[in-house]
Amino acid sequence: MSTDDINVLYDVLCDTATALTGRYIELGRAAKTPEEEEYWSSRIMALRNERRSVDHNDREAIREHTRRWVRELEELER
Repeated sequence: MSTDDINVLYDVLCDTATALTGRYIELGRAAKTPEEEEYWSSRIMALRNERRSVDHNDREAIREHTRRWVRELEELER
């Protein structure tokens, strides 16, 4: 894979994290209790930290995180 390929993979990872963050925000806004709202806020921060920890040069880590976040996003959208 070329450098361009890994950059595309990383862009997909970032886009997926952004979409998942957006879903967390929606769920936080729809929360019925302050505790539930806080839960979604904490998920946003954890996701942000996790995304930042992914090595830009580790294709397998990028793929694994992207796949996991896509699955979670799909589950939350049901």
